[in-house]
Amino acid sequence: MLPVFLLINGVSLQDTVVGFIGGSAVLLCSSKEPLLTIQDVEVQWRHNNWNVYAIIKDKVAMEEQDAEYRNRTESFPAEYVRGNFSLKLNNLQYSDEGEYKCYISEDSIIKNIITVELLIKERETRQNSNEGTKPRPEMTVMISFVLCIGIIFSLANSATGVLM
Repeated sequence: MLPVFLLINGVSLQDTVVGFIGGSAVLLCSSKEPLLTIQDVEVQWRHNNWNVYAIIKDKVAMEEQDAEYRNRTESFPAEYVRGNFSLKLNNLQYSDEGEYKCYISEDSIIKNIITVELLIKERETRQNSNEGTKPRPEMTVMISFVLCIGIIFSLANSATGVLM
């Protein structure tokens, strides 16, 4: 069960991130005001009422993380002291698309709510059905040049009667 928090003088911001199936995306979340101490901070990442990720008193808390996100999330602990609680979500799936909320609380008071919209797309693969079947233009010119030299050399040899 999540504790109840109050939002006092909090800031709510929104960002949009585009990710690709099977890839990774970083969802940004930073405190907009200085934190008293990292030991008093709790960060909750939520998506569709699922517990995506939690940082409690400078430690990652995986106990209540929903199975959908296990082994696919990571944060940047060295950045916590700077108020950066961004989340990296790996092996993106279509079900990951949607609105994520990052709640930054200090002494049980929500200081910031950051909303990130994650869009999931299929990675484009550019393939031309004729690719690889046509010679490159510079190869065509080179082959034509070699053939012309060969024909000229053959004609010159047959006119002089010299065999090589």
